[in-house]
Amino acid sequence: MSGKPARVLIVDGSPQDLRIHATTLKGQGYDVATARDGAGALASIDVRVPDLLLIARRLADGDGYTLCAQLKRDPRLVKVPVVFITDSHEAEDIARCYESGGVDYIVKPCPLVEFLMRVRQPIRFLHLLQEVERLGELNIDNNPLTHLPGNNTIVLRIQQAIDSGDDVAVLYTDLDNFKAYNDAYGFNDGDDVLLFNAETLQTVLRVVCEDRGFLGHVGGDDFVMLVPADRLQKVGAEIAARFDRGVPAFYRDEDVERGYIESEDRRGNRARFPLMTISMGAVLLSQRPFRRHVEVAEVCAEVKHKAKSIKGSNLFVDRRVGERIGGQGRRYDADEARLVSVPVPDPAQA
Repeated sequence: MSGKPARVLIVDGSPQDLRIHATTLKGQGYDVATARDGAGALASIDVRVPDLLLIARRLADGDGYTLCAQLKRDPRLVKVPVVFITDSHEAEDIARCYESGGVDYIVKPCPLVEFLMRVRQPIRFLHLLQEVERLGELNIDNNPLTHLPGNNTIVLRIQQAIDSGDDVAVLYTDLDNFKAYNDAYGFNDGDDVLLFNAETLQTVLRVVCEDRGFLGHVGGDDFVMLVPADRLQKVGAEIAARFDRGVPAFYRDEDVERGYIESEDRRGNRARFPLMTISMGAVLLSQRPFRRHVEVAEVCAEVKHKAKSIKGSNLFVDRRVGERIGGQGRRYDADEARLVSVPVPDPAQA
């Protein structure tokens, strides 16, 4: 570790375990504080807010779950990760670790390498979030073309929504046939399309969500929105309608009349590409057991891919409820999702 050492507060009712864990972490260069009960923990926090709370299942004055829930009501500790130390493998106890506000748990006895890894990772993630917040304040993260927040801020906003339990949807948008347009018309015209798309998304956020949301620019033609869950379908329909109504203005009249342009595909062969449309994949945070932003990104990529397999502008919403995220979960089944139909207006009649 470089700079000021990370501070770990260990709260454990067992003097022996408290001594072992404190000695181990001090040997790794951590600044360690200890307490046997909730009162001691609060006194230590008043001296200095830790980078990590390592809380045992059993304390001298109660249980760690209750203490964690109490501490998470303190604004100073909302973002401080909590890792539980437990001797139980029971699913009910593990669930309480997360329900009370923990991000991970360590089951005793634990190999030293694993113990150190489970301490190190949440501290690294906390420091990353702090750095992202700092960059966001400096506007360094903004996209140079659209001036919208970029990847770091997008990651932060999604993680904040997960941690706060906000009832929002994460909407990932992608333009169909944009590369072919760029190749045929040039990058300057392509940038104009991206600015038009950004303006469309911002307008919908303002009109439909009354600015209760977030818009970020991942890069290229990929944008991410956070919108209230109850406005998701209306947002999708409005984006599709506005995009399809406005995009013909970026084509030559003869291309609009034909309904396609000719350009090279990814293999270098001449092909016909329809006018650009917009595909949207959405994830409702309240319906899945998300804990980290990368899990949201994984599902967003899945549903965006599904949306792009459907002709025309559309919104595809993940509707799986309660399913775990990760490599051991079931792969995506189209029958488990709900396709939200979005009307595609005829530009000629607009």
